[in-house]
Amino acid sequence: MDQTVIVGMYQFVGFHLTKHLLELGEDVIGIDWEFNEEKELEIGRNANFSFLKPSSLSCMNVSNETMIYISWYDFNNRRSVFSFEETEEILLALNSWSKVPNENRPTVVLLYPLGVKNQEILSIVEQAEWMKVIYLPTIYGPGQHEESAFEVSIHKKSRVEIEKALEREYKNDAIFIADLLENLPQIITLNERMITVKSKQENQWSLCAKLVFHPELLEGLRGNAEIDPKHQTYMFEIENHTSPEEGIALQVQHRIR
Repeated sequence: MDQTVIVGMYQFVGFHLTKHLLELGEDVIGIDWEFNEEKELEIGRNANFSFLKPSSLSCMNVSNETMIYISWYDFNNRRSVFSFEETEEILLALNSWSKVPNENRPTVVLLYPLGVKNQEILSIVEQAEWMKVIYLPTIYGPGQHEESAFEVSIHKKSRVEIEKALEREYKNDAIFIADLLENLPQIITLNERMITVKSKQENQWSLCAKLVFHPELLEGLRGNAEIDPKHQTYMFEIENHTSPEEGIALQVQHRIR
């Protein structure tokens, strides 16, 4: 691919993906609605990185050599930040790319959170056979969203805030961010259009939860009722090279730096 575009590059998964690709020497264009000076200092001087305003999204020059990641996983986790306008700009871009002839259309990969339903974007996904959708469980690690349950507890917020975060959390599985990125190239090359990512090892979310929550909060806590897409998805199992103990330790260390 000549270039990679990451929509949501200042967010959690989007930023780790941006850094990972830059370290591999790829050209990356970042798009985000929220500026982060610390993250900009970390990658902004890389000659292979450039930033575009979100308003450029639907009119930017793309080709069949363009790979576009849309981290809807991040947008969902930052629901208090992202508004209707941002959602509309992404939907307008998807509609614009759908009109590009097949031979010139970019490769679009939507990173979507498991356990979420009734999102407007899914109505487009159901019809867009040219788009690849990767359903993700809870992704954790350094820089996880402040509204995520692990991070809320690490920040030592109130019990009420932790309980609210737990209500929103996908509790059936968890994957460390580096393990996801290690497997992403293989996932992308699969011929399947809809792919659900899961841990090969069992109880990864529960094992992480025991390290960050008071035992009383976990009593009687149940996993999520699975929300299946209308179309059957391919299950891709990830080997968890990072143990919950290692992953949570790295997340805590990042928090207290």
